[in-house]
Amino acid sequence: MPERETGADVAHGVPIVSVSSTSTLGNRTGSWKYIQPLYQDKVAPCNAGCPAGIDIEGAMNLLREDRVADARDLWLRENPFPAVCGRVCEHPCQGVCNRGQFDDAVEIRAVERMLGDLDGAGGSAPPARTRKEQVAVIGAGPAGLSCAYHLARLGYAVTVFEADPEAGGWLRYGIPEYRLPRTVLVREIQRVREQGVTIRCRVRVGVDLPWSDLDRYDAVFLGSGARARETFEWSTPAHPDVLPAEDFLHAVRSADPPAIGTRVVVVGGGESALDCARSARRLGAEAVLLVADERLAAAPEVVEDAIGEGVRIEYRVRVVGLQTAPHPEHEPALEAVGAMFDAADAACPEPRLVGVACVRLQEASDQDGARGRLSVPGSAFVVPAETLITATGPDTDSDALPADLHRRGYLVWTDEFGLTSREGVFAGGDLTHEPRTVAHALGSGKRSAIGIDRWLRRRAGEAVPELDAEALRYAGSGCMSITRWRGDDPVRRANPVNRVVRFDELNMAYFTHEPTRTRRYTADTASFEEAHPAVSRDRALAEAKRCFNCGVCNQCELCMIYCPDVAIKRHSSGHGFSLSYKHCKGCGLCVAECPRGAMTMTREGL
Repeated sequence: MPERETGADVAHGVPIVSVSSTSTLGNRTGSWKYIQPLYQDKVAPCNAGCPAGIDIEGAMNLLREDRVADARDLWLRENPFPAVCGRVCEHPCQGVCNRGQFDDAVEIRAVERMLGDLDGAGGSAPPARTRKEQVAVIGAGPAGLSCAYHLARLGYAVTVFEADPEAGGWLRYGIPEYRLPRTVLVREIQRVREQGVTIRCRVRVGVDLPWSDLDRYDAVFLGSGARARETFEWSTPAHPDVLPAEDFLHAVRSADPPAIGTRVVVVGGGESALDCARSARRLGAEAVLLVADERLAAAPEVVEDAIGEGVRIEYRVRVVGLQTAPHPEHEPALEAVGAMFDAADAACPEPRLVGVACVRLQEASDQDGARGRLSVPGSAFVVPAETLITATGPDTDSDALPADLHRRGYLVWTDEFGLTSREGVFAGGDLTHEPRTVAHALGSGKRSAIGIDRWLRRRAGEAVPELDAEALRYAGSGCMSITRWRGDDPVRRANPVNRVVRFDELNMAYFTHEPTRTRRYTADTASFEEAHPAVSRDRALAEAKRCFNCGVCNQCELCMIYCPDVAIKRHSSGHGFSLSYKHCKGCGLCVAECPRGAMTMTREGL
C-alpha cells in the first residue's frame, strides 16, 4: 500500500477531509444540536404604538405585494376613519418606528391617508344583523362613531344620538378646514352609516330624550365628549373679546367667524391652541402670539407649520390679567352717565380688550421635592391684543350624566373593557381617562365595542372566549384589536408571540438608506385650503415598501439560502417555510441572517 501522505505534503497545507457520496438528505446532523431555530412572528413597534390598534405592519406588507385593496380592508377592520387619521392623527406609531433609528421613520400617515382617500365610491352593503340586541350610542364624535361602526360589523343594531346638528363632534366642529376638509369627514361618516348605523342628530339625551328612554336598549355607550367651559380668575365669564377655543373653532368651521381684530393672543399648549392661532392668521390677524405654561404637546411638525405661518410662541408664560378700555364710541356717553348717576348703578357696555397681562415662569421645588412653576419676579409684561382665545381644553360635564355612575374626579370610571359602574353602560373618549386625541378616542370606542359584545354574549348565556385584555392588546399594552377578539385574522401568523421586536434584533445588512420624501406643505395663510396636499399613490406605495416588516416573516428566503444543511424548504402552499430538525444542527445561521427578527433560537424540546 502506498504510504499515507502527511499534512505537510498536501498542497497549501489543507488537510484531507471526508466527502460524502450521497446528498445531505442522508447526512442527518440534527442529532448534534441542543438548540434549534423557530419561526416566530412578533409585534412590530408601530402596531403596539398605534392608539387605534391597527395592524400597520400587516398592511405595509400587503402594499409591498401591491395588494392595495387587501391592505385597505385590513386597515378598515380596526379604524373606520383612515382619511381623517391620515390628516389629523399625531401618529405616535412613527415615533417608535424602528426605521427611525436607521434613517427616517416610515411616513405611515401618508400611507394611511392614501388608503382612506381611495375609498370614495361608497355604496357597500351593510353587514347582516346576526344579533337581536340593540345598542344606543350617545355622541357622534370619534369615540361614539367608532363604537357604533364596530358593533354594527359584529351584527348589532345601533342608534347614535347626537346633540349637534350634524355628526362628527370635534372632527366636524373643532378641526379647521385646512387640516380636515369637510368633504373628507362626510365621506368617512358615510362609511359608518353604510354599516347600517342610524344617526339621530339634534337630540340631547337628558333633555330631548330622557335617560329612562334608553332602558329599552340592551346596552348603552357614553361618548359625549367634553363640553364644560373652564373659567379663569382673570376674566369675566362672558367678556366678548375672550373666546373659548371650541366656540371660536366652531364658528370658523361654520363659516361665520367672529371679528378678532389684528392682534390675537392664544392660551394653551395643545393642537387646538395651534389650530386657533393658525386660524386667526387666516382670518387676517397680523400679530398672533401663543403662550403656554410649558412645551407644546402637539407634534413637532405641527409646531413648525404654525411658526412658518407667522405664529409667535412663548413658553413658560402665564396669563394673569386683562387690560381693557372703554369703546371709543361710548366714551362721551359714559361721561354723561357718570355725571348723573353713581358709577355702580350706571349701565355701560363691556370694556374692549386692549392688552393681555402675562408673567414668565420658572421651575421651583419645595422642601418635599414637589416641583411646580412660580412667576419670575419683575417679569410681568403686557401684550397688545384685541382678542384672547383660551384653548386649555374643555372639561367633562359630569352633571349631565346619570348620578349613579362612579367617577374619578370629573371623569367616568370604567374597567379595561369600558364598562362603567352601571350595568350595561359603557363609556369612552373624553369622558374617561383616555388621552384627548382622535386616535385614542377611536381606540376607546373600539375597546368598548369589544366590551359590549363580550357582555351581551355572556348575558345571553353564550360561551365567550376567555381572552384577557392583555392578549387582545398589541404587545400586551397597546390598543385592543377587534380582529384578535373576532379570531378571524386574514394574515397568516407563524407561532405568534405578543412581544415587540427591538431594533437590535433586526439585521441592517440587508437594508439600504432611503430617507422619506413624502412631506409636502404649503404655507398659505390667505385661505383655508388644505395645507398638506396628498402624496401620489405611487409615492405612498414606495413609502410603504420602506417598511422593515419588523418581527414578521415576509418570505425573503434568506433563511433558506443560507442554511448549510438544506434543512429549510418552502411550504407546498407557497406561503411560509418548514424546518427539518432531522437535518438542522442548530448552527443559528438562519436566525442571525434574518433581516426582520422573525426567527428565534430555542432550547430543543421546549
